[in-house]
Formats: sequence, structure tokens, C-alpha cells
Amino acid sequence: MKRSPSLTLRVIFGNTMLHSKSTTEESLFINLTPMIDVILTLLIFFMAATKLYDWDEQKLDVQVPVVSSAQPLTDAPDDIQLRVSREGTIAYNEDVIDISEVKDRMLAARKNYPDQGVMIRADGRVPHQKVAEVMSACHAAGIGRILFSVREISDE
Repeated sequence: MKRSPSLTLRVIFGNTMLHSKSTTEESLFINLTPMIDVILTLLIFFMAATKLYDWDEQKLDVQVPVVSSAQPLTDAPDDIQLRVSREGTIAYNEDVIDISEVKDRMLAARKNYPDQGVMIRADGRVPHQKVAEVMSACHAAGIGRILFSVREISDE
């Protein structure tokens, strides 16, 4: 049986090791030539396939589609402010209204903007029942976002 020079046969018996040939003259290395060839080929391919243009958007002739039923975008309106005074009177903007009008005004506001919110500014001494009635009227009108205005306690 003929052995190639690069083949090394090692047999280990206890502490003794038998060598058929020494491999100190040979060194292992990875041949990088094929990998470099592939990388350069891909680089040349992509350079040739890519068109390098200095795009000028002003020179492009683009026909924008026309829409007949478009509505202009509007910003969401601010939250409606309902003020409840110490005596229990309700103010919508500058108008003093009673509890029966709150629902009607909220329904009218929701027609213009379905996600309309309400900010309730109640006096700290008003009975909670009055604030609950205002909240109930807003909820009956379909107002889903009810906020309360509060003041931060000062350190003075």
C-alpha cells in the first residue's frame, strides 16, 4: 500500500507515538484566489448593471392623478371646555347653559368632528353630583374623551 507524502499516520499506544512521516515541512493554507476572483466578478457585474444618474426631479414628467371627491385635511379642533361653577351653573364657552342643553351641544359638536373631546373645569367646592351629571350628558352624546382640568399645588 502506497502512501501519499501529505498523509500522516499516527498511532498512539500508551505514551509512545509512531510516525510514518514528519509533517513539519508542510504548512496548511487557504487558497484565496478563487474567492477574490468571485468578488471581483461580482463587483464588475454590479458596476456594469447599475446606472449612475444624477436625478433631477424637475425634469421628470409625472402626471398626478386627479380626485374628484377629495376633502381638505383639517386639524382636530380643541377640546370643548365646560366650566362648572361653585353654584352648579354650567358654562359652554361664554354661554351659561343648563344640564339639558349639554347633550344637545355635544351632539352638534360631534357632527362636525366625531372624535370631539371635552375638558371639564369644575370648581373644587361644587358637589360631585353636578360634575357626574355633566359627565353623564357628555357620555349620552357619544363623547368618549372627557378630561378634567386641575391646578398644580404651589410650594408657597
